[in-house]
Amino acid sequence: MSELTVKTIPTRNWSDTQIDLVVERDNLRKKSQLSVDERIHYLWFHYLKLCMNLEQIGYRVVKKDKGRRIIEETEVKVNNYIYIDWSLKPLYDMKFNKWYDNPKHRLLFSEGGFKHGGRSRYHSLVKRYNVFVEYTNRKSGDYDKDMQMCEDIIEVYQKERFLQLEKNDSRSQKKSMFNTLVLKDVKDCEKTILAVCEGRFPK
Repeated sequence: MSELTVKTIPTRNWSDTQIDLVVERDNLRKKSQLSVDERIHYLWFHYLKLCMNLEQIGYRVVKKDKGRRIIEETEVKVNNYIYIDWSLKPLYDMKFNKWYDNPKHRLLFSEGGFKHGGRSRYHSLVKRYNVFVEYTNRKSGDYDKDMQMCEDIIEVYQKERFLQLEKNDSRSQKKSMFNTLVLKDVKDCEKTILAVCEGRFPK
């Protein structure tokens, strides 16, 4: 499978002294519905580009039973009829701000029937997106390399969870935990990807 060309969503690693400022800023932002909506629209924009990229490379979401046998495969395919007014081809090469500055594009979310769920969470959606992109691009099929890769991803995108797991004495158990956490984020991201393909964000 070809490598994804979309990039991870930029994030900042805040120091302990900055956390209170971040929380205060987020609380102020939540008082403005326009600000809240724009952040969700920003993520929707990125997830849609990810969907388009996955469609290009023929990505399939695989569902397995407890015995790890494949029981269902779903091709990632953007519903072009639903997104007919989004100008999908040029969108793929555009930055969010340039695309969103067009009033016609902003109105798509309110007048086009595109509504995000009440449980949309910015930081969780960013984390899952970034974990998915890193995992998809770096997965080798080699068990030991992939386990190390999962640990690296946890350390970069889920530092808080990584530090909690560091307290565990068993190195092999930690590696298993890293793998489990990364795969859960990948699966959760896949659910959002399939929802976005059909004009929902997220399900």
